[in-house]
Amino acid sequence: MELVLVVVALALSGCWAGLRMAVKARREVAILRRVNATLEACSEQRARELQAALTAAEGQAAQVEAAHRAKTEFLTSMSHELRTPLNAVIGFSDLMRMNEAQEPLTHRQHQAVEQIRTAGARLLTLVDEVLNLADIEGGRLATAIERVDPLLIARQACESLRPMAEAAGIELREPPPVAGLAARADRERLRQVLTALIANAVKYNRPGGVVLIEARQSGEGVSLDVRDTGPGLPAARMDELFQPFNRLGREASDVPGAGIGLAVARRLIEAMNGRLEAESREGEGAVFTIRLPLAVAEARAVVASPVPVARLPEATLLYVEDNPSNIALMRHVVMALGRIQLHVAETGPEGLALARDLRPDVIILDINLPGMDGFEVKARLSEDPLTRDLPVLALSARAMPADIRRGRAAGFAEYLTKPLQIPALVEALSLALEAQASPPANAA
Repeated sequence: MELVLVVVALALSGCWAGLRMAVKARREVAILRRVNATLEACSEQRARELQAALTAAEGQAAQVEAAHRAKTEFLTSMSHELRTPLNAVIGFSDLMRMNEAQEPLTHRQHQAVEQIRTAGARLLTLVDEVLNLADIEGGRLATAIERVDPLLIARQACESLRPMAEAAGIELREPPPVAGLAARADRERLRQVLTALIANAVKYNRPGGVVLIEARQSGEGVSLDVRDTGPGLPAARMDELFQPFNRLGREASDVPGAGIGLAVARRLIEAMNGRLEAESREGEGAVFTIRLPLAVAEARAVVASPVPVARLPEATLLYVEDNPSNIALMRHVVMALGRIQLHVAETGPEGLALARDLRPDVIILDINLPGMDGFEVKARLSEDPLTRDLPVLALSARAMPADIRRGRAAGFAEYLTKPLQIPALVEALSLALEAQASPPANAA
């Protein structure tokens, strides 16, 4: 009997323990369910927050893209609007300097013309720098990498800046010859960078100072140094040197500038797979070093381009342009160039009609024409059997790289940009007239 009671007691205690465990398990399950529900609610809330953040980010990205497009459109418009009046400022000042033999200027007038020309060139440089910076930041910078002679480009930059150096009392020393020097770079971009560096070395030099350009070649590549004997920079400010719009405390100086030239120069060199470095000690001048990849291909014979003559053969020229100051400038340019008969049309349809009637030797065509732009006029000229073979030059304030590429793709013999560079116009007209005068290769 006692054994039975013991067994019954054990059974009852086991049942009680089981009941306790079951109750505890139910409580834990209930707790887990509540925790799971809380976690699911938090997860849903977090998911909603993440979705809202993603939507906001997409909206911000769209706003940034819209702002970027608006900035690009503004810069393009600004470029056109600034280049159009600059065309008259620089063009007429160049003409006055060209005609000094026939129409001598007084000393004060000559000084005034030089100031006008210098200010116009400075404004044009600023416009180009801002547009270059916008292209770089927008990822639209196009480069044409090829084998170049950096010494030739450096000498050309020195020659263009020699009047500036002489006026400032600075000795500008061209790079000494180095046999077989060749680099891989964009010819025009490298000239732009060298011109900016040499101009800075002249502007920020001391009176009677020196600017020295040196070149060397190694197994790693080609290096170009631009050294000056100016005041130099303190070591603490060297990290700020290539920051856009930072003039390193020279904002109040009488040296003009916006502080973006070096930033653009470094990014242009980087786009050519090179590096732009700087060293300076306060009171000891500065040296800027361009490092470019070595060109290993066989060098082609370099033939110097002849300087365009100031007189052209007798010809008929049709100029399609609606801006009165640009038309007046072209009339003066044509008078100085030779026996050229100039005809002017101020709209696209008028230009097409005159082209059919006159069959001119060459056509100069503006792009921003009212009603029918220059690209459409060029397309219609190409479709007409009477005018399809006439050489057409574009002359436009649309100077963005995309505009120039589109112009060349449209079949223009040359795409010239405003402000008008008279030597470039003379060379383009000479080539066009020479091509017209040459008989076809298959002619009998």
